[in-house]
Amino acid sequence: MRRHLLVVLTLSILLPMFAVLLVAGFGLVHHQWAVEFVARSYVEDLAENVASRISRDAGPYFPTDMHRFRIFSWGPSLPGWVAVLAADGKVLMASPGVRNLAALWRPELPFGKAVEVRDKQGERYTIAVYPVDEGSRYVVAAVAWNQLLGPLVRIGHLWPILIVLMTLASLLAIWALWRWLIVPLRNMDTEISALRLGRDLPRADDPQAVLEVGRIRHALHRLATAAIERNDLRNRYVTDIVRVQEDEKRRIARELHDGPLQDITAMIQQVRLYRMPGAEEERGRHLNLVEETAQSAVRELRAMCDELSPPWLELGVAAALTGLADRLSRSFGVRVVVEADETVETTPERVLAIFRILQEAVSNAVRHGNATEIAAEIGRENGGIRFTIRDNGSGFTPDLDFEHLRVQGHRGLANMMERMTLLDGTMTIESDAGRGTLLVFCFPDRPPEEPGIACTEGIRKEGGPRAGDGPGER
Repeated sequence: MRRHLLVVLTLSILLPMFAVLLVAGFGLVHHQWAVEFVARSYVEDLAENVASRISRDAGPYFPTDMHRFRIFSWGPSLPGWVAVLAADGKVLMASPGVRNLAALWRPELPFGKAVEVRDKQGERYTIAVYPVDEGSRYVVAAVAWNQLLGPLVRIGHLWPILIVLMTLASLLAIWALWRWLIVPLRNMDTEISALRLGRDLPRADDPQAVLEVGRIRHALHRLATAAIERNDLRNRYVTDIVRVQEDEKRRIARELHDGPLQDITAMIQQVRLYRMPGAEEERGRHLNLVEETAQSAVRELRAMCDELSPPWLELGVAAALTGLADRLSRSFGVRVVVEADETVETTPERVLAIFRILQEAVSNAVRHGNATEIAAEIGRENGGIRFTIRDNGSGFTPDLDFEHLRVQGHRGLANMMERMTLLDGTMTIESDAGRGTLLVFCFPDRPPEEPGIACTEGIRKEGGPRAGDGPGER
């Protein structure tokens, strides 16, 4: 039923309309017949009554005084008119108003039976002829349709016009419904059925559709566009992830090649020297060098392991950030200070996200802003966790179009924002040229399935622009 609802609705409009049209047409035909029957009966009775009175009152001698027959002096009170003719067609008596008798009279008209005739102007009359005195005289009675039956005839003629107009209007409405609603809906259904979400883009507009269908198509076009953008974004993310993984693999391979691998090669060389005959007095020194090189390789490998998976994350937020600040200070040669509320506790996954955000922020501040001092602070606020990072670098004009930054190769801010999104948090950037940068991160201390209350956004630095004022460089 639902699959053919449009056809059912169309038939539910068409069938009653045609039924009304059929009944109205049938009624009009019978109305026409009734009007003709009334006109014929009237003139037949009028002619017969006048002929009977003339035969009874006048006898074989036809009087010349019309006043003896009041019917010929009533005037307009008599519907139609009546006349008495001689056998040669001469008018002997006639009621007032007789005009077109010569145009209507025909010798071949039947006696006692009403017929319809038209005059030269095309006006319709119903006329009846009745003989008197064995055909020596004739009584002619006639009625003009526009006099006796004028209103009925006009209404009868008006009904077909009204019905035709109503039928045309209904057919026009159904055609408009089919053209501007049903056909566009069917076209949109066919287009949606063949649409590959995330790949294909439907038409944004249909000039033949009504406004509501056009709005639905616009909404569908926006959804399809968003799906394509999400699909492209996902593909770019996958590409970025693969690229980062490959870069990380190459970096680890380079670190292993330049560090522990060189140490192991040196150890092998010292072992070979140790085994050479005639060098007994140098064997102790070779063993000492092997031990020192092995310890150096162990330190380098441990540092790489700590970088890949920091072991102090299990100790909590304060210990993890403090240890990271010391390492970053030595690595970049800048002053990194962390103030952490000891009561802040969260999951290891969130500690790792905060850990990586601080790594990225310090790297950005040093490489892009030439900062020498970075201060980080983490604590509780409004039931959530607030994490701020401030530097004294050159600053920049923030741009929150992270996809644009990613395309330009500046992935630092985009990575921070992605981590905040995973934590169900927010990130605010406040910066200005020559005034440094302030990063404010607010997120609940529980996972998204157990939402906490995120803290308020950071206070904008006095005189600094709001985030999104222009293109960023980080």
